[in-house]
Amino acid sequence: MDDEVHHPYPVHAALDYGVAATLLTAPHLLGTSTRAKVFFEAFGALATTVNALTRTPLAVRPVLSLRAHRTADLLADPLYLALPLVTGIAKEPRARALWLATAAMLAASVALTDWDAPEPV
Repeated sequence: MDDEVHHPYPVHAALDYGVAATLLTAPHLLGTSTRAKVFFEAFGALATTVNALTRTPLAVRPVLSLRAHRTADLLADPLYLALPLVTGIAKEPRARALWLATAAMLAASVALTDWDAPEPV
């Protein structure tokens, strides 16, 4: 019998890094407004920081629990969905496409994560 505990979060961590990299680079490649760039860069930096600090196999400095990461997701994701509507970023076609695509990636990341799996020690 295999007693090894398999970590359920590498897919979530990999998706988070992918989303973060997209948020930090795509607005410049797409030529979005300064307002959109600031929005995407702020969330890209937040995603990079939280992911790099969360206890996963892909962490840079694993100090945050998975519960703390989940809390950050639950707080940040609704803001990510709402702010482009409030600030007008969603009216920019390229920014809107980026926002919707990355929102779908964030939703997939959360949906694919087994949040009830035991956390590695």
